[in-house]
Amino acid sequence: MLVLGATAILLTGCSNQTVAELFEAKKAETKSEKAVTKQEEKIVPEVKVVGENGIGAGLIIRQDQDKLYIVTNGALVASKPIALVEFANNKLKEATVHYMSTAHNIAILQVSYKTSVKVPTVYKGDLNKLSVYVDGLPHIVHKYSDKVAAYYIDVEQPLPLGSPVLEAENGEFVGIYFNRQQNEVSQPYILPFKDIAQLVDEWIEEGMRVSDRLSQSKNLYPYIEQGDQAAVTQVIEKYGKNIFAYNEDEIKQFLDVFHKHLKAAVDIQDASVMESIVGADDLQDTLKNMVSYYASKQAKINFSKTTIKNIKVINQRLVVRAKTEYLLTNSAGQEALANSKMLYEMIKNEQGEYKLIRLTTEE
Repeated sequence: MLVLGATAILLTGCSNQTVAELFEAKKAETKSEKAVTKQEEKIVPEVKVVGENGIGAGLIIRQDQDKLYIVTNGALVASKPIALVEFANNKLKEATVHYMSTAHNIAILQVSYKTSVKVPTVYKGDLNKLSVYVDGLPHIVHKYSDKVAAYYIDVEQPLPLGSPVLEAENGEFVGIYFNRQQNEVSQPYILPFKDIAQLVDEWIEEGMRVSDRLSQSKNLYPYIEQGDQAAVTQVIEKYGKNIFAYNEDEIKQFLDVFHKHLKAAVDIQDASVMESIVGADDLQDTLKNMVSYYASKQAKINFSKTTIKNIKVINQRLVVRAKTEYLLTNSAGQEALANSKMLYEMIKNEQGEYKLIRLTTEE
């Protein structure tokens, strides 16, 4: 556009620009500035990953429009189903744990971010004696002598967990660096990505149920390493929100348990089955009245889906706003689909049990 604008001025044969010409030239400059801005929005695939207990690294392995998928060390993000990702341009984004694999000790994070990234190709050759870069430093990959095909690099200082291992010549993605436990000794370890690339594609497509993700996470708890907590706190303060204040997966699971108990109470017309998850007498009385109402109408209720809209922490209480869809069947067998928006106030006791203390209907 700048070239065309200059040509138009030359063709006029006049030394003074008209208003129209000035307008066109300004428009061309604006478009040029926008183009530069778009170029600046391109990011490199290497990222910093912040878990509750430390800071590690990861690599963007897929971009689906505005969704980025990042592979990192599983134990780094095992304590919560959420993490913070910091890009090379210093932007911080909240990420969800899309998939967790105990067997491979890796996690796939999903981030919503409108940007452009060149995803590296996967290295498919032999790893032994390969020249690589990890966290910007050159290394040589070695093979452990045990029966399992395991690779490592010699490091004087521990590298960030989940650091991508990149082939030195072409920058191809070799694998993920973290520590393995061998005979109760922590050893540096490289997981070759070529061995799991097909699995990762399936994991990204399928995702993971909350219950499965919780189970996989708990299996990785023994491998969680305590990192620089002060650095984690600094990142949280910079982001302006403590995403590690609660475990959303546990809350989702508790709400599912609550609705199963409520359905059972309505089915047998006895609210006492809910006592184990209720932590306030006045709420138990409210639930008794609710169950009595459904019993009087000879109605049945089946809950299908609960979506959490918002979670707040207020004075050690969790206040959860959620929308629940359900199917209501009356005594005549007529069915009606409905939904309700509720505020659930709950606490988590010292035993790690969730108790519901208040239930408020929003609409």
